[in-house]
Amino acid sequence: MPEDIYEGNNDYRFVIGIKGKNPLIFFGNNPSTGTPDNPDRVMKRAEHFAQYNNFDSWIMFNLYPQRERYFDNLDQNCNEIIHEENLATIKKLLPDNSTVVAAWGELITKRAYLFDCLEKIVKIINKKETKWKHIGSFTKTGHPRQILFLRNDEKIYNFKIENYLKRFM
Repeated sequence: MPEDIYEGNNDYRFVIGIKGKNPLIFFGNNPSTGTPDNPDRVMKRAEHFAQYNNFDSWIMFNLYPQRERYFDNLDQNCNEIIHEENLATIKKLLPDNSTVVAAWGELITKRAYLFDCLEKIVKIINKKETKWKHIGSFTKTGHPRQILFLRNDEKIYNFKIENYLKRFM
C-alpha cells in the first residue's frame, strides 16, 4: 500500500511524494510551496507522469532543498548544512534500482552551486544502481526539462548523466 512521504518545514523540503513498490523518482531544482495536504502543480505533474508510465507512485527530491516560490530569491550561495541534510535524506530514502527522472530545466544555470549539488547527488544515486531518465525533449541548451512544462503524453527516455556532467561542468 503506497504511503505518504514528507520531510521538511516552511523553509526547506527534502522529499515529498507517495512511496509504493515501484515509484518514479524526480529531481527538480528546488521545492516550491506544495505539501501533502496542499499539492502544487509540480506534484500533480509528477503524479501524472508516474501513472502515465505505469509506476505505482512518485517521489520528488531536489538539487537544493530551500523552499522558494520565486527562483530569483534562492540563496546566492549554497548553505552547506542544508545541502548535507539533503544528501543524507536522498541516501536514506532513495530506493535501490530506481528510475530517476532529471527534471531541473534551465534554472540549474542560475546558481553555480546547483551543478556541485548535482554532482554529489549523482555519486550517491549511482551507488544505488539507478536508471537515469528524462521526459520529452531537452531544452535548446541541452538541459532536461522541468515536468511542469511538458505535454501530458511525453515519453520517458534514457539520460546519460555522466555525459551531461562532462558537458556542463
